[in-house]
Amino acid sequence: MQAESFVEKLKAFYTSTFDLEEGHKIGSQIYDVYGHFNVDNSRYVLIKKAKLWEANSQEHLFIRKWKEEEGTLTTMKLQELILPLEESVEPQYVRRGEKYPPENHMYSFLTLVVVTDGKIDDETIHYARKYRFAKTYMFNLRGYLETRLVLVSTHDHLVTTNQQGKELKKTYLKLME
Repeated sequence: MQAESFVEKLKAFYTSTFDLEEGHKIGSQIYDVYGHFNVDNSRYVLIKKAKLWEANSQEHLFIRKWKEEEGTLTTMKLQELILPLEESVEPQYVRRGEKYPPENHMYSFLTLVVVTDGKIDDETIHYARKYRFAKTYMFNLRGYLETRLVLVSTHDHLVTTNQQGKELKKTYLKLME
């Protein structure tokens, strides 16, 4: 399977639950696909005005197809893809430019998926497995943020994730079949 067809499978997989947009640019980086998923939960008594609680959860998905002309995916190049998530996405998409996320924010996931036709070197795999970017807001009163990182090599049929992205690995391996 080629990276292009795997990205198409990912788009088909996520299209039912995510709002997808192609060619999303953040700073100098262009991601092939950006997806946003938002869910609001609440409980109320008898009427909707009598809310007991409300919680908002969201996920921001970024898919990047690594092209051959960009060379081998190295740790430094992977860090360049991750940097906009930490510097722009977290403050603008999660906190919306404020000091904290909105009042009913429960959690947010930032998911970066990098798909390549080439091999991924051991150093980059090790970096991806150890990568972590997480935040808590007001001692978790305003929720938390976790970043999930997934590297996919269609050449080796390899899916590598960080600790937070482990739950995606089985699904991505099935999509690769």
